[in-house]
Amino acid sequence: MWTFKNLAAVGLLLFGSTFLWMTPAFAGRTRPPTGTAWTLVNLLALVAVAGFTVAAWAVFKQYSWWGPVTLASAVIGLVAVIPFVVGLWQTGVGFADPGVQINLWLHLVGSAAAVAVVLLPGLHSWVVHRL
Repeated sequence: MWTFKNLAAVGLLLFGSTFLWMTPAFAGRTRPPTGTAWTLVNLLALVAVAGFTVAAWAVFKQYSWWGPVTLASAVIGLVAVIPFVVGLWQTGVGFADPGVQINLWLHLVGSAAAVAVVLLPGLHSWVVHRL
């Protein structure tokens, strides 16, 4: 059955999985870029994926701790954007590429929305009452 709870859980899981797009394997090069920035992107992106997966499970099972996990995952996701931008700048990949722009905006806006759902009392209570 497609309930709000199920859709929210699937949404968290799918959004979390998009952080894989920030890893060097998706940089569009035959040989993925290396360096400190890309290592940090790998680490932070994988932690964000794991965090959003746990948050999705918590929403699905109706555990009360889904909010802090979602907040932590979103903050980690926002932090992951910084070394991603540095890594792109170091490799000479331009920000004019539409794929790079979509990737950046998706993660900035999506993470900000997740933070808003957890921290804004009105929005948080709206979501909790529908779960």
